[in-house]
This record gives sequence, C-alpha cells and structure tokens, in this order.
Amino acid sequence: MHQPRKWWIGLPILAILVYAAATSLTPRIEADLASRVAARLNVDAATIAVSGRDVTVAGVSPEALAALRDEPGLRKIAVAAPPVAPPSGALTAQPQPSQPYVFAVTLRENMIALDGKLPDAALRQQAVARAAAAGAGLAVTDSATIDPHAPAGDYATALGAALDALGALAQGKVTLSDTRLSIEGKGRANVRAESLGANVKAHLPPGFDLAKVDVTPGPVSPYLFEATRKDGVVTLSGFAPDDSVHARLVEFVRRRFFDATLTDRLDVAAGAPPKFVEAAEAGLAALARLEDGRLALSDADLALTGVARFDSARAEINAALDAGAPKNFKSDPRLMTHTLGAPLDAAGCRAAFARLSTTPVLFDADDAAISDESAALVDGLTATALRCQGAPIEVAGHLDDQGIAELARDRSKRRAQLVVDKFVKAGADSFHVWAMGYGGERPLAPNDSAENRARNRRIEFIVK
Repeated sequence: MHQPRKWWIGLPILAILVYAAATSLTPRIEADLASRVAARLNVDAATIAVSGRDVTVAGVSPEALAALRDEPGLRKIAVAAPPVAPPSGALTAQPQPSQPYVFAVTLRENMIALDGKLPDAALRQQAVARAAAAGAGLAVTDSATIDPHAPAGDYATALGAALDALGALAQGKVTLSDTRLSIEGKGRANVRAESLGANVKAHLPPGFDLAKVDVTPGPVSPYLFEATRKDGVVTLSGFAPDDSVHARLVEFVRRRFFDATLTDRLDVAAGAPPKFVEAAEAGLAALARLEDGRLALSDADLALTGVARFDSARAEINAALDAGAPKNFKSDPRLMTHTLGAPLDAAGCRAAFARLSTTPVLFDADDAAISDESAALVDGLTATALRCQGAPIEVAGHLDDQGIAELARDRSKRRAQLVVDKFVKAGADSFHVWAMGYGGERPLAPNDSAENRARNRRIEFIVK
C-alpha cells in the first residue's frame, strides 16, 4: 500500500550509504590524484599533499603548476611554503644524552649483589663466577641485564680488573661506569689503597681508567712495630692501631729518650694484638736504657737487642722487661754490656756531668724511688761516675722554697741518696761518692713562678 508521507524514513539509511562510500573511496581518489600529479611534474610523491581534490606541492616553482590546470579531478593546486628558520638565539631541541653504561658489584657481610648492564650472557656468567670466588663462597644475587652496547675497548678485561679489585675488599663496592672504574670500602688483611690502586691501574686495558679508590686499610698481618736507636737517633716504623696510640707512643719516646732525636715513620693500621700498647711501651722503656739497640714486635713476639751501659743496668733492663711485658707476649731480650771508656780526670768528669745535668732527674711522688722516666738518664750518670773512680763526687739535692726548711733538707738528701745508691750498686767507690741535701737554700732562680721553682728542684754533681 503506497504511503507517500513516509518517504523520510529512508533518509538515514541513504546518509549512511553515502558516508560509507565517501570514506572508503576518498583515500583511493587522493592517492590516484597524487600519483598523477607526481608523474606530470616528475617529482617524488612524498612532496605532494592531497586533501580531497586540493593539492599542495613542495619544492617546485609556481610556473611549473600551470601544466596541471586541465588535470581531471583537480580543484585547487598550490606550492607549499618553505620551512621558517628559527630566529637567531632561539632555543632548539637538543638530543637527550645517552645513559651511562654502568655495572656494579656490592660485597656485604653475607652476600654479593650484581647490578647494571653486561654485554652478553657469557660475560654475565663469568662475572657471577668471579664474584663468588672473590667473596669466598658468599651467595651471589644477579640483577644485571644484557645490553650489547658496551663501551668500545676490551670491556671483558676491564670487568676482570674490577672483579679482582673486589677480591681485595672485606666489604665494599666496585663500579664500572662507561670506561671509569671506582672502588670503595674496607680492605682485607694487608690491603692499602695506594697499593690496590697501583695494581688495578696496571691491569686496566687501554681506554679505561681508575676514577677513585676510597678504601680503608685492612688489618695488617703479621702486625709489625719497630724502634731502633743508633747514633743518637730513635726511629719508629711499622704500625700503630689508631692515631691516639700513635701519638701516645711518640710522646713516650720523647719523655724516655732524653738524649736522642726522634724520626717517626709509623703508619696507622688495624690488626694489633691484644695489649699491644703495653708491650710497645715496655720494650721502648728497655730500649731507652741502651746505648744502641733495636726493638721489634711481630704480632705477640717481642725481641730486643742492643748494648747496656754497664752490667747491673743489663740485669735491671731484663728484669723490668720481663715484669712489664704483657703475659700474652713472648719476650726475647738479647743484650750485651758496653765496655766503659777510658777513666776521666776531674775536668772531664765535670764536663760529662754538666752535659747530662741539663735534663732533670725525676722522682716518684713519695720520693721512694727514681722515676721510671729518668731511668735512662740515671744510667748515663752512673756510667759517667764509673769512669770517675779517682775523683770525689758530691751528689747534691736541691728543692724550691715550699715547705719547712729542715724537712726540705731531709727530702733533698733522700733524693740525692737514691742517685748515690745507683752509683754504688753499679760499682762506684762508696768512699768517693756521697749525698748532701740543701733543701731550698741554694736556688738557681727566684721562686716566683712554677717554671723557676721546677728549675730549683734539681740534682747537682760536684767533682772535687
């Protein structure tokens, strides 16, 4: 049945058909038009842009387009505008820098971690094996990825040098960033940054370099300490466990070796045995009483060789070392006795005592004994007295003006007597050497300062 008023119902269907035809045919029409224009102008189709039946051509003159006015299907044709150069000084996009090629190995107390890039699976497998060897069997975690774009050069040898350096660390990290190797951490026994760096440099291939070595020295084994005394010079060498012990030993030498200069060649390193400081000081105290000698500590072994000034001094040195050395140290003193020089006349004795008296003799706080710090000085004074057997010697004790005068005289005489006893024990004639005490009666300087009072507290040797 005919219904003329329903004709609009077919319009949507017609629109859909027209749209489908247009969208499906337009690309083919544009491609055909571009191909025909390119052929007519003898140009690359890539220089032609078509939108519907409008064409834009790049790289041709306007005159060349005149031949296309009669081209079928062409509605409008134009020449593309040339690109506009950026104004002077304008910022232009810069290429992004490539990421560095980094490989790192971290050594911890209980594991080794690999991270970063390696050029192939074979080298990755070698890195895991060598890292495990460097860690002495520690577990290895491998998070490295394969990237074939390694830096130019012998990357495998550079990687080997890095992993060898890891083997010198107790803890730490080695990083190969492009062609630069960095090493940081704590060294194993006998590893020091200077020697490690030199060894790594010697094994890096051309084109690779060592960027940084920040390695704390490892413990030293065997732990060596040495002090030598020769021709008035004391030389310290070897190791001290830290800066405070180093300073303590240097100060100990300066107090005990009254007549020697010091050359300090000690380095700081870990690894000292227990009671190291006590052993070193006991050995240095013994060495101070020798004319020449050598003290050597190797781990817990203590060796002392040298020449004592007289026989009783040698016996005292051996006994003091045996009492002072820690029980965990094995001491081995091998001392000889110096032959006394020719006898001195009175003038020679005065000169010798005057030279030694520039250093004061020190006593314990209760005056019960001569201070250990003055043991070496009193040995030198005693050796001089033994060469002055024919000359009467008065050993005079002096104090400052503090205290009661009578008590000061007694105290000063007790001090002088301690020195006389040393002389007599060593072999001096007791009829030719005696003690006197003058208290504060004969000052060298006014007792108006602590320094002057210290000068007045002294022992003098008067050769008759």
